[in-house]
Amino acid sequence: MIRYFIPSVLRRPPVSTGVTPPPRTLPPDSDGSLTSMAKGVNDVLNYYIQVTDTKASIFIAGSVASASFLLMKFPDAWSARTLYVSSAICLGISLVLGTLVVLPRLPARSGTGSVFWGDIAACATPAEYRDRFGTTASRGFLDEEYNLLNFHTARILARKIRILRISIICFLVGVLTALPQHLMNP
Repeated sequence: MIRYFIPSVLRRPPVSTGVTPPPRTLPPDSDGSLTSMAKGVNDVLNYYIQVTDTKASIFIAGSVASASFLLMKFPDAWSARTLYVSSAICLGISLVLGTLVVLPRLPARSGTGSVFWGDIAACATPAEYRDRFGTTASRGFLDEEYNLLNFHTARILARKIRILRISIICFLVGVLTALPQHLMNP
């Protein structure tokens, strides 16, 4: 059911930078300025991912703390039980969604890129990576790899933010339904 609301959450994101890019309309990046700009964009995207993961971690902790405090005792009254179960479901969904935001998904890799960590780790030796990186950089195509990495990183970030929004809404609904139940059940 969660997969219905959050499509492709568990699918491996295609982040590898080793794929052959479409024909380039710009000349090769001979002075490195395009690569520097693309690297700057990559840094900003990675910062946003860190912020999103931090927010998700806070809501994971909040869901557990709220459930532990507000749902300590199962109520006797039917109306309080309804609120209790609703709150427990919403806080549980918030916990699961927050975990999905933070949970790293291992992206597909080609083993031929020079800026994506999965492609770098696929090299058998440091010399192999050095040669691959040198070839890409000397041809002036390092910015192409960063651009591809940035595109896929932005897609992952958009998915993380969408899941986080749903997690926050579930958290708020869970807490707001738990409070009356907690006050009705001393």
